[in-house]
Amino acid sequence: MKNLITIVVVVVVALVAFNYFQTGKFSLVPGGGTSQEEKDLNRLKGEFRRAAQAYRQAGRAAGVSGLDTTSDAAAALQTVDGVERDVKALRKRTKDPEVTAKIDDLLAEIKKYKQDVS
Repeated sequence: MKNLITIVVVVVVALVAFNYFQTGKFSLVPGGGTSQEEKDLNRLKGEFRRAAQAYRQAGRAAGVSGLDTTSDAAAALQTVDGVERDVKALRKRTKDPEVTAKIDDLLAEIKKYKQDVS
């Protein structure tokens, strides 16, 4: 019985963590009541964060092992550029001021990230 409860708790925690990383909100059910624009924004935010993580990982791998990871870093930066382009396109077509504010926050985060890695 303890094992079953432990498994249920682990699954619930994993589901909440997954939803948090995808939507930025703590919930059991993903995307409940969000618009398509907000879903697109959350997807793009996740792509940006994964690309930023890949860039940091490439830097660590180069520092630790001395391997040439420039192609990994370049691919991550290309992904960031693509996400920025898609976010700007989403901003042009969105009407919701709340989503527009979130888009502006993400664009500011991307801009700061690009300044930090340059």
